[in-house]
Amino acid sequence: MPKQVDPEAQKAEIRNAARRVFARQGIASTGLEHVARDAGMGRSSLYHYYPDKQTLLRELVAETLDAERAIFRHHLEAEGRALDRIDGLIDACVGLFDAWASLGRFLLDLRQIETTRFRRFFRETRRDLARVIEQGQADGELDRALDAPMVASVLIGAIDGLLVQHYFDRRALDPDRARATLRQIARRTLAS
Repeated sequence: MPKQVDPEAQKAEIRNAARRVFARQGIASTGLEHVARDAGMGRSSLYHYYPDKQTLLRELVAETLDAERAIFRHHLEAEGRALDRIDGLIDACVGLFDAWASLGRFLLDLRQIETTRFRRFFRETRRDLARVIEQGQADGELDRALDAPMVASVLIGAIDGLLVQHYFDRRALDPDRARATLRQIARRTLAS
């Protein structure tokens, strides 16, 4: 009897292998044969699921952005005070620094290849965070004089910048200290 293969599980394993190989070698230096080897399959088997590198990259970008978007929305759409939601977001993002840093080259390469989709992602994320800040301002919790969209941009930029630094030099950036400092800066800046 032929071996039964779950196509979705197989595609997920291929995407995981692609992330690992792209993180090690970079996207430009990696062919589907490298991904197939890491996934423990032949190229022809991989081509059955992903006929070309662009198809695989499109799915990886969508999956990566969907996962990040879910993290942001989970915290920003939660119940509670604005500062508590922002703290939760900071904690979640800093908690992922090691995982993100292990894929750093892959993520940086993706941003260069899919600038339009990443630009849209950052715009949506800034907009969602600005809404939380504006809600906090309307509730009297946060300083009404602050420019909510600009504060959102600065916070997202700080998180993203720390992530990039952590990728390049993990020993230089202690995640616990970064988390505490980001929370302290956010609270001091935002509180009314």
